[in-house]
Amino acid sequence: MKIIGLLLGSLLSLASLAQKTLTPQQIQQDYQVFKNILTQGHPSLYVFTSRADWEQLFQQFEQEEIKTLKTAPDLFRALSKLADRVKDGHFRVQHPVMKKVPPLFPILVKIIDKKLYVDTDDFGIPVGSTIVSVNKINDQELLQRLLKYPTSDGYNLTKKYRQIENEFGILCLYELGYQKEFKVTYQTPDGTRKTQTVPSQSFQSIGQRFPKKNSWFKEYCHLSAKNRPKDPRMPYVYFMPNTKTAVLTVNSFALDPKAFKSQLVSIQKQIRKKKAKNLVIDVRQNDGGYRANAIALLTYILPKPFKQRISENIITQTLPESQYIAHTMSDYDKFVKMYFGPAKKLDQRWVLTVDRAEPMMQPQKKRFKGKVYVLIGGKTFSAGVAFALSAKNDANVQLIGEETGGGYYLHTGQYPVLYKLPNSRIWVNMSMVQVNKFVKDKTAPLGKGVLPDHAIELTPEDLIKSKDTQLNYTLQLIEKKK
Repeated sequence: MKIIGLLLGSLLSLASLAQKTLTPQQIQQDYQVFKNILTQGHPSLYVFTSRADWEQLFQQFEQEEIKTLKTAPDLFRALSKLADRVKDGHFRVQHPVMKKVPPLFPILVKIIDKKLYVDTDDFGIPVGSTIVSVNKINDQELLQRLLKYPTSDGYNLTKKYRQIENEFGILCLYELGYQKEFKVTYQTPDGTRKTQTVPSQSFQSIGQRFPKKNSWFKEYCHLSAKNRPKDPRMPYVYFMPNTKTAVLTVNSFALDPKAFKSQLVSIQKQIRKKKAKNLVIDVRQNDGGYRANAIALLTYILPKPFKQRISENIITQTLPESQYIAHTMSDYDKFVKMYFGPAKKLDQRWVLTVDRAEPMMQPQKKRFKGKVYVLIGGKTFSAGVAFALSAKNDANVQLIGEETGGGYYLHTGQYPVLYKLPNSRIWVNMSMVQVNKFVKDKTAPLGKGVLPDHAIELTPEDLIKSKDTQLNYTLQLIEKKK
């Protein structure tokens, strides 16, 4: 099952409870490797946190905090806090691989208006109840403590909230340590406050309950079920009865571009056959993939040639701390020579101002000529944001939902490098290229994601009824324009 597989992969790659004691020298070495990776390779390190602030953060860490660290989990929490200051959704600190995942906090949650809502009818706790405290830690304190683990571009919180929802159990494990059971105080939708002891559960059993989440919106499942492919990366379309409206769901751009284009051609034929006049493109779950797929979809909806990037740059021609690299896409020297060969050196950066993909950004002859709406959210990231931003740059497309998790003006990506710290075995994933994006509306503050034209968030009432607030709002917009 898709959800179980995703959760399993996340836990196995991220989680570890190994309480291996490290010597001060080992902790110092791992920290120094981490610091060198950041300061020598990250191209956007000083965009959101100044050089002076970083020097102060490093100084405080080296003089005070590092002395309190004893184990790999201690170091992981401390490095996660530092990494959060990078404000880069592609820069991730990950826990060492574990041998066995212990039982976890089992309640599935949805974050609405910075509050924790219960997302299923389990353990005798009604869906839509708000969690007041866990083991006497109030909800706001717990949420604040967990925010250092998920990543996002800039000051964005929507991506962090969506990741906390998906990984709440494992993040509680990171922060609170193993707990056999949890004392949960909650308030039911009718206002009654109760306290209940909930035993921890295996991640397998938690994963099996993911499809029961109300936030997966059962409202239109009867329309989408027959067209939903087995491969979750594959786009699919369904149609709203009596509205001439097609809903195209694109949960990923990580599909092979040939397969994606073939599926898109098939979908286009279905849309033409149904004579749809309105097209809703749902990329709320799209966390990226191949940019070529985002471009292919844009050529179907945009009426004019478009532009996505103004420049790309790197700050080093050699990878820092290369002896601790666990994996890269290809030889970095060859990548630099091939991709940044035409780049100009400017202020210790190699800056490329030619976007090789731009010739692809031409509208199709048989493009969709009706009204287009795009649903975006906190999970919309990387290539998903490239799509959303190009759609926003077109005045004829309306964006509905919440701020994307990926950055509006810039992001770091393109060439990921996975490191393993030598003693703690903590993983560090860093991308090497800063991408500066083409935007038409420059009124948004630096550090924001792509902002919707209509900011619509899920309501607690719709969560309880498993209704899709954002899609329903879009359908109402379409109805008004008739």
